[in-house]
Order: sequence, then C-alpha cells, then structure tokens
Amino acid sequence: MSEALFQRDLELYVPTPSCCSPWSPRHLHGGPVVGLMAHALEQALGGANLNLARLTVDLLRPAPYAPLHVSTRVVRDGKRLGILEASLMADDTEVARATGLFLETRPVRVPDCGRFPAPQFEAPSYAVHTSVSEAAGWQNLYSPVGLHSTVKAVIIDGVEAKGQGVAWLKLPMPLVQGVKTSPTVMAATLSDFGNGVGQLNLSGDLGCINADVSLYLHRTPVGEWLGVDARSHMHDTGAGLVETTLFDSQGPVGKVLQAIITMTMPGGGH
Repeated sequence: MSEALFQRDLELYVPTPSCCSPWSPRHLHGGPVVGLMAHALEQALGGANLNLARLTVDLLRPAPYAPLHVSTRVVRDGKRLGILEASLMADDTEVARATGLFLETRPVRVPDCGRFPAPQFEAPSYAVHTSVSEAAGWQNLYSPVGLHSTVKAVIIDGVEAKGQGVAWLKLPMPLVQGVKTSPTVMAATLSDFGNGVGQLNLSGDLGCINADVSLYLHRTPVGEWLGVDARSHMHDTGAGLVETTLFDSQGPVGKVLQAIITMTMPGGGH
C-alpha cells in the first residue's frame, strides 16, 4: 500500500498506484486530481483568513500516471474574498483547470428558518477495512488498484448503479507525502466519488462519467469520515447531473455538482 497519493519531487507531484482510475492503470482517478488542485490553491493562498467556499475543476482530459506540475495564479486578493486559478500539466499538456473561491468566515446569529438540517447519521466508530470498490461490489474493473481500492467505505443505502447512494468515506493516507491533509483537501479528494456512489446505469454496460467537479463548502468538515449522499439524473439527450450532499457527524458541510455523459462501463457499471 502506498504511503500517500502523491510524492513530491521538487516542483513535480509524482502519483502512486493509489491514484489510479478504475478505467485504466495508465490514468488517474478524478479524486486525486481534484484534491491536488485544492491543495495547490490552499498553499498559494498562504496565511489569509479565508476558507474555500467553492472549487470548480474542469477535467479536460484523463490525467496520466506520470509526474504532474501545478501552476497557480491569484485573480482577486481581498480581505473578505479571494479567487485563485490553477492549471494541472503533464509535460506540456494541460489536463485539468480549476478555480477556487475563498471567503472570509465570521460568527453570525442565524435564525432557525435559515439553518442547515440537523445530522442524520453517526460517523462510523469502528475500524473499517473495506474499500469503496469492495463495499459497493464493483467488479470487472479495468484497473483493480487505485483510489477506488484505497478509500475506505461504509455503505448506508443504495450504491447499486441505480442513480442513488449514501455512504461514509475515509481517505486513509495523505494526499501529498509528508504534508498533513487539511479537511478541505480531504473533502475535495473524496468529492469526485459522488458519481460513483450515485452511479446511474442506463442499460447493459452503459453508465455515466463526469466531466467536471464543482464543490461548495459552507464549513470545514470534522472527523476522519465524510458522508456522501448522491443522486443522479439524466435527460434523454444524454446529458445529466449528479447532485451530492456532503456531511459529517455534525450535519451537512457542502454540495457537489457533476455534469455527466454516457460511457461504456466494465461489468455493467457496477
């Protein structure tokens, strides 16, 4: 088992096998890509008193299982609002592009009518050694080793390729070796699993793959486990949307939106 999803080699991030996609051992799962973008933007922000409120990542093409470089740019540097951009490169090819919106947080009094819902599920209090792929019964994957076999899971409901699922997820290793993974980066890394937990099988081996991830956080997650409540819908045009609520033991922490299109899946998408 790898010690981290990425190892650092000067300015490069070198992926380990735990980063791989279920569709090909030559490509990375979307989760490490999204997590790496969040990490780079968070590092570029420095010590500003701002928290990530939105992260949008366009997955331009499959990220290869090869050393990657991230460049960042500050678009707006304010006391209450910051906007940064990031680009993920494999040699001279851009494989992903991200925008991060960071907002100031300050204590306020919120009336009951405006509060987020109360907690629905208790986080697992026991050691779980079941990977996402094992817990969900995903079989006949093109690549048996990757983020899907690394992230731990407890299935609460669904996750049967019928467009709905609720599960607890845990990232058992750092994103970058030697660097403590922040709760925000952990949430970003796991956010791409919305399309997996809420996978929609249309017929036979025809399923769905997402082209982007938009993560919204209204507070920082707490604890090792992050809950994922995903729902997928598709129009007969072949375009759809996965809507995911992220939660922890204290209640909702944010939302994830993913645009999806059809793709031939191994094992009937399940």
